[in-house]
Amino acid sequence: MKIKNCKLKIGAQKGVTSLATMLVLGAVVVQIGLVAFILSYYLTSSNAGVKFSSYALSAAQAGIDEGIVRTVRGDYTNAVQFSVIGAGGATVQVTICKGTTSGCNPDVSGSAFANKVQIVSSASVLNKKSFLVALVDVDPTTHLVRIESVIEKDTL
Repeated sequence: MKIKNCKLKIGAQKGVTSLATMLVLGAVVVQIGLVAFILSYYLTSSNAGVKFSSYALSAAQAGIDEGIVRTVRGDYTNAVQFSVIGAGGATVQVTICKGTTSGCNPDVSGSAFANKVQIVSSASVLNKKSFLVALVDVDPTTHLVRIESVIEKDTL
């Protein structure tokens, strides 16, 4: 009987050692996996920020294009504001404002800008925002529409 009990004790000690070894190795593997996950998250999120920022800029440009189309059609007599939901979850706010309309941006007010139309487009994708301002000249006799400038701004 004593020999059998002695063999069981030796076998139990080997099991305890192998269990501790497995726990340590398991913890090391979990740590390596956690570090790999955190690194891949930071690399992906920085690329996603650039991607969402470019989505917001292209959505704002689409808003400017839509504003120009409405200006060509003659839909600019008063301050017009409309929203567009773009591809990729972009939300676009566009304001078309004639130069002499009150409430227009001060950059485009006064008699010198009587034939000018300002189109302001602000787009947002998740937490990234982009603002574009276009200045369009409309000839009152020929109704020719010329784009004078499209400027990206940091804030409105």
